[in-house]
Amino acid sequence: MNKKSIMWQYILEEPKVLTRVMESEKIRQYAVKIGKKLDSIYFVAHGSSYNAAVAVSDFMMKYSGIRVYVYTPANFMYNTSAVWKEERDKTLVAAISQTGTSSGVIDALRLARERGIATLGITDAAESILTKEVDDVLFLACAGEKSNAKTKGYSATLVLLLMLALGIGREKGNIEDAFEKEVMRELQKQISEIPQTVERICNWCEKNIAAKKLKELYVLGYGMNFGTALEGQLKLMETMCIPTMFNDIVEFSHGMHRAIRKDSAIFLLQTDHPLKKLTEETFAYLERASDLVVMLDAGSVPAEGENRLCLSHYPLTQSILVLTLAMQVFAVWIPEQEGKDPNRDAHNDFTEIVHTRM
Repeated sequence: MNKKSIMWQYILEEPKVLTRVMESEKIRQYAVKIGKKLDSIYFVAHGSSYNAAVAVSDFMMKYSGIRVYVYTPANFMYNTSAVWKEERDKTLVAAISQTGTSSGVIDALRLARERGIATLGITDAAESILTKEVDDVLFLACAGEKSNAKTKGYSATLVLLLMLALGIGREKGNIEDAFEKEVMRELQKQISEIPQTVERICNWCEKNIAAKKLKELYVLGYGMNFGTALEGQLKLMETMCIPTMFNDIVEFSHGMHRAIRKDSAIFLLQTDHPLKKLTEETFAYLERASDLVVMLDAGSVPAEGENRLCLSHYPLTQSILVLTLAMQVFAVWIPEQEGKDPNRDAHNDFTEIVHTRM
């Protein structure tokens, strides 16, 4: 298969981009600046940026020792009262927008500043509107991404948030040096493996799903990779333009399972976790119910099987970069093998009508 989409280039740029984010002195400096006094962070973001914040939120809460909340801009502005009950000088509203032009994010920032809460912008665009609306800014250093479906920008957001979590945890004295070094080692290993992992996933796709067409998709995950499930279904919705859904593995049995058909595609994300047994049981059942079920298995003792793609095991970070990479590859490989441009026009004018960007 010819790899034509520019998304392949962006995916293969990830090692350089993610390494640059990991080495950013500005993230460390910002953590020093805010770490000791901070009690809570409210992340405000759309789409992939929202998914990244969801993925990292519990890691940040657990190891930084602060409360972490994630909202879409509309929910933040019109459906939460908790933030206004926080102590202003111990609270941060962090807005994520890769382009720096998301109108909902900027409106939420303006509201937070009007109410006297400190603000942080996370973006790739140094001269964007967002940078003028915040007290501080951290950059993703992606060097642009001209694609509807974002890949390197999403992964860069994950790494930046993980670095910020470690930095705040260090300032508060909540993590030990050995733990921080091991997390850094895991991330560096996942980043270094990107080129060969991309090739291996493509080869697996050729053998296992090349003849199958996706009509609808479900992605199921848990832990940090609940956020990866959100992102995976969004990526394939954007590039395949088909109905997609996500859920955590427990919630799936509360109604969503009833919609599964023979031509449904279901991807399950697995790591070592208390929910691993349930995931295996769900996988075995779905293999009988549907013709395309894929287990992305990043457990410590992965099993073999026709519908199972085994990926590297990284316990502290729940293999989040590897599992994210797999969903990114699927999101480009699958439409291209069906002869579709992943970035083809699909109601592109709608975002102008509703003023998605400023």
